[in-house]
Amino acid sequence: MKKRHISIKTYITTSLIILLGISQIAIFFVSFFLVSDRLKKGMLSSMQGEVSEIIERLNDYGYEACEEDGRVSYLADETAVRNNGRVMIVSRDYEIVKDTQGDRTGSYIVNKNIMDVMTGKRQEYVSMNGDSIRIIQPVRDDYGITGAVVVKASLMMIYNSLYKQFAMIGAVILIIFSLDILVILRISRGTVKDLDNINEQMTHAVQGNLQERLTDQRFSQTQEFAENFNEILSRLSSIDQTRSEFVSNVSHELKTPITSMKVLAESITENEGADVEDYKEFMGDIVEEIDRETKIINDLLTLVKSDSQGNDLNFEESDVNEMMETIIKTVTPLAARRSINLEYESFKEVMAEIDKVKLSLAISNLVENAVKYNIDSGWIKCSLNSDNKFFYIKVADSGVGIPEDAKDKVFDKFYRVDKARSRDTGGTGLGLSITRSIINSHRGTIKLYSESGKGTTFTVRIPLKQDRNRTQLLTEADATIDKA
Repeated sequence: MKKRHISIKTYITTSLIILLGISQIAIFFVSFFLVSDRLKKGMLSSMQGEVSEIIERLNDYGYEACEEDGRVSYLADETAVRNNGRVMIVSRDYEIVKDTQGDRTGSYIVNKNIMDVMTGKRQEYVSMNGDSIRIIQPVRDDYGITGAVVVKASLMMIYNSLYKQFAMIGAVILIIFSLDILVILRISRGTVKDLDNINEQMTHAVQGNLQERLTDQRFSQTQEFAENFNEILSRLSSIDQTRSEFVSNVSHELKTPITSMKVLAESITENEGADVEDYKEFMGDIVEEIDRETKIINDLLTLVKSDSQGNDLNFEESDVNEMMETIIKTVTPLAARRSINLEYESFKEVMAEIDKVKLSLAISNLVENAVKYNIDSGWIKCSLNSDNKFFYIKVADSGVGIPEDAKDKVFDKFYRVDKARSRDTGGTGLGLSITRSIINSHRGTIKLYSESGKGTTFTVRIPLKQDRNRTQLLTEADATIDKA
């Protein structure tokens, strides 16, 4: 069962809405409780001041002032009304001398909290329970505690005012939250717009359209992605073009000797008066064409094997000096036929991890090309050197050189600077492609320095030690690109 994936836009929108909602709800309730606590403390402080004022009046006028027309009674009633509560004044013998509600005046009260305050166990009793505040403070004179004042106030007025205020605040927050959702939707839509465009372009590319390119993006990350994607499209387009050219070149190169053989065969069959010598001459030409086609096919097979991801390189610690000396000995007779002076110089003894067979083929191609495209009585200088990480092979010649406009193409399959001369020398146009592929598989580099009519120099650099895993990955990557 295919796993379902959430879209980036949905993820961003949902995440931001949840985060914003939680933060606003948290701010709302924290603000509510902070304001509520502050109002309660403010009311408590105000009540404590009012109780202190009642106590002062009692000390000034005595408990007789608690009568209905007394000053203390008036102040107690006023305090009870203002706080929507109740005030009781208790004498030393626990008689309630004033009750603003009037129903307990003249009676006695036995209450642990009042007793604790009256006996001095507590300096003051304060209680906030539910929707009310209760305060008990002692009345003192020079001789000690003479009574107590009990005040109870309702918090409902505070709560009602608080609910109204925060209802308005909640409505404002809800409106702002709705506007924020619209902004979040706009932001998330704009954020993934570039990705949608890129995805659409990738869909077109999968369907074979490699010509369109992504334009400038708004974000640095998507711009970088677009640039990389455009580069990939350019490479794929180039690979596709190269593949088409390769198929065309292979067809042409294989067709040419076949056509020649067909013409030769037709000529000999139509020549009724041909003798044995004529047959030998024609058959000799046909054999040459067969040899030429065989060489093309062998070079193609070599190139395919060097690029194949299934063809593991056989890296071994090898003597590079010995390899170079063998190559020079093999090519020297070829150079001697044209009086070309072939020199080799080794600056160090070099041991390296290489595939000796394949690397010998690559370097042999360079040295043989230096002979084939050299002038008579010219020279070739080969050298081997190394440092602590790489070894270097240089092949320089005094040959015909390579024009400036051909330097970037000489490593392409079937490319030949001078096609007539290449056919004369037996070249197929695959030698340098094979050489570069083998050097790349060794994690090496090959550079070309040349000037038309003034010779050519190839410089090869290869690591002394091979990272097997990385080499395998690079080989597989190159093979995948070539198959694309």
